[in-house]
Amino acid sequence: MMLHQPTRRTPDDKGSILPLVLVMMVVIAVIVTSLAGYIATSLRYGNVVEERADRLAAADGGLRYAIERLQNSAYAGCLSNLGDAANGGYTIEFPVTVNDAQINITCTKGSNSIGDIKAWAIIVTGEGVPPGQWFWQSQAGGGKTKLLGGPVWITDPGRSDLKSPVEIEDGDIWYSRTDCISPVLTLEASLTFTPDYRGTICVDQVWTDVYSAPTIGVVSATTPDPAPAPVAGCTIFEPGRYAVAPTLGPNTYFKSGNYYFEDVTINITDSVVTAGWADFDRWGDQQFVANAPCDAAMAADQGTSLSGATWYLGGTSKVEIDNKGSLEIMRRLQGDSLVSIQGIDTDADGMITSTLGYNDNVAWTKSGNNSDLAIHGLLWAPRAQLEFGNVTNSANGQLLGGAAVSRIVLQASASAQAFTIRVETSPIYFELRIDSTATKNGESTTMTAVVQVDDQGTTAVNSLRVRD
Repeated sequence: MMLHQPTRRTPDDKGSILPLVLVMMVVIAVIVTSLAGYIATSLRYGNVVEERADRLAAADGGLRYAIERLQNSAYAGCLSNLGDAANGGYTIEFPVTVNDAQINITCTKGSNSIGDIKAWAIIVTGEGVPPGQWFWQSQAGGGKTKLLGGPVWITDPGRSDLKSPVEIEDGDIWYSRTDCISPVLTLEASLTFTPDYRGTICVDQVWTDVYSAPTIGVVSATTPDPAPAPVAGCTIFEPGRYAVAPTLGPNTYFKSGNYYFEDVTINITDSVVTAGWADFDRWGDQQFVANAPCDAAMAADQGTSLSGATWYLGGTSKVEIDNKGSLEIMRRLQGDSLVSIQGIDTDADGMITSTLGYNDNVAWTKSGNNSDLAIHGLLWAPRAQLEFGNVTNSANGQLLGGAAVSRIVLQASASAQAFTIRVETSPIYFELRIDSTATKNGESTTMTAVVQVDDQGTTAVNSLRVRD
């Protein structure tokens, strides 16, 4: 039997195995390199996904913060010129970083917004007021607080003369400074805010950048009779242009429409005056001052005209509510604002600029319990003064649609029951676009929402999208 001995490799046999080893080493190197590249790519992709998730969460947090502020009626800047898309929208300050991302929030007017009527209780421009003189003043009332409801603009709230307490309810005071990083502002102790988280907001623009005069409606070229004969106990005036003061009756009705008064003082004494019919369904308007002899005229007017009246004042024209005088003007739509009284800012369409200055009252009410003033729409006279007399008992002293004046005098006695300057709750809806952008490591993610706000301040998100 022959036994086979195991084959022994000699040093000369190494040449046959080295190529195989080298090939295996190359293959392993390729696999390792590819695996490393895959892992690196996966890590990079993972970082991208993680950072995008961080930005998305941060942008969502900013959006929710903005919507919460809208629910607290902190949207006034959005509905001014600050909120115009052409100006880049109004920036809502976000106090912190989220996921190491910086958040920028802006709001702009939507297509269905309706001017500033929903935003501002009152705008005090201080236009023309000499240095050292007050912009707003409160008097009388035995210490009773004067209440302003809604956001308030006062160019310099430090220039005040508050002899009686003033409370801002459901709004902040917005004011102007060139330096809003470290503004200097001192407020009187008699000024308070409700809720107490309200306060002041600095804007680095002047009032003329923030607000624009409402659109002026078309006024008929006709010159109506300034002294018409009463009909069933009601003196009725037609829309048009007046260069002579209307002769008012004990009960007077100005039909719904546009009126222009040039160098006319409308003095209301021993007369109840109603201007325009109240449209509750559309604007939430309702009549506060009874004027029964003119009810039939108002009812007839509803079938022939749009609601409300706007009085345009040119030259020295002004309104005085004197002894036993009552005036109620319903709101009328002009462009995208609801307006009751407007001083002419610039000569146009045969109307001349109002010449009233900071010390001239565009509207004035006599002190006592027998004078009433209820203006439902905006009162626009940013270079003139508004003075409420010492409103007492059941007398109406109401600005329900906001006012823009150079300065204002607030008076009301301790017995006043109907002294109101506030944004009125009414079925006026508006729409805003909110952009919340989160930026981290040079990359940005934006969440955009179109938000509608109803008359109760309730918000509804109509659309939502994410943009990188």
